[in-house]
Amino acid sequence: MAAYLMYKNLFFTCILLLGSYFAVGQHVEHLKSKDQKTKFPIIDMHFHSDWWGIPGMVESLSGLKAPRTRQAFVSESFEYLKRYRIVRAVTDGAYTADYQKISPGLIIPAHASFGSPIDSLRKWFKNGNYAVMGEFEPQYAGISPGDSSLEPYYALAEELDVPLGIHVGLGPPGAPYIKGMAKYRMSLSNPLLLEDVLVRHPNMRLYVMHAGWPFLDEMVGLLYAHPQVYIDIAVISWVLPRKEFHQYLQRLVEAGYGKRIMYGSDEMQWAQSIKISVENILSASFMTKVQKEDIFYNNAARFLRLSKDDIKKDKQQ
Repeated sequence: MAAYLMYKNLFFTCILLLGSYFAVGQHVEHLKSKDQKTKFPIIDMHFHSDWWGIPGMVESLSGLKAPRTRQAFVSESFEYLKRYRIVRAVTDGAYTADYQKISPGLIIPAHASFGSPIDSLRKWFKNGNYAVMGEFEPQYAGISPGDSSLEPYYALAEELDVPLGIHVGLGPPGAPYIKGMAKYRMSLSNPLLLEDVLVRHPNMRLYVMHAGWPFLDEMVGLLYAHPQVYIDIAVISWVLPRKEFHQYLQRLVEAGYGKRIMYGSDEMQWAQSIKISVENILSASFMTKVQKEDIFYNNAARFLRLSKDDIKKDKQQ
């Protein structure tokens, strides 16, 4: 967990320092616009409870403002969850238990797992302390997702039928030159590095976080060859310029994988990112209303194997 927090702190500190890499100013227009509400519920497959609270983390990112206290952060996070009708959120981080106390029906507890003892993980998942393994992040330690050292985690996820969400995609610009992240390699974002893992563990419920950006062809290839794989579009739905995100998403949808794409915000510091990510999906003219509803709710409900009663309850909220 300590390593996870360190990597996350560095990740978003770097985004702040290197914000000009992204479409600086794009978020300002989003935040000025009127909220676009969905007519259906949303499942966020990639949500964090962490409050970093370190110098630099409370500054703006292209117009996004982070609260300066944890109390304000928690309040704002739940405000945006409610505003955008997010009825379930797969949540990891130091304060997940606190979030469950606030809204037990909303929070699906997850554990980052990487680096944790397998025996402890087995106990926690069997006891129901956690329901999802993720955000699993070997990439920040310079470890390929197909490395043999990760086999015990994949085997456990398959054994217990626990969904596993693995970070495969972008880190901060210049990550290999940043203290604490020298082992990060963009080449480890190639989704095809998961192929042998999937063949060894065909019953594992795995979803590729960040949709493997920027390896679009490889992501399409993995989805084609391994029909059990799902993806989330967390962070790329609001950090990337809208045009780039739309082009990436459009290819995935038009390649025939609209039923395996799930919404994710990757929100852990700027709650306004929920607004931007939701509206970037709603504004996608190349998708039908049904396809958008699939991404926002239906695909995740199927992947998580929600009961008919749970789905009915969610859609009544």
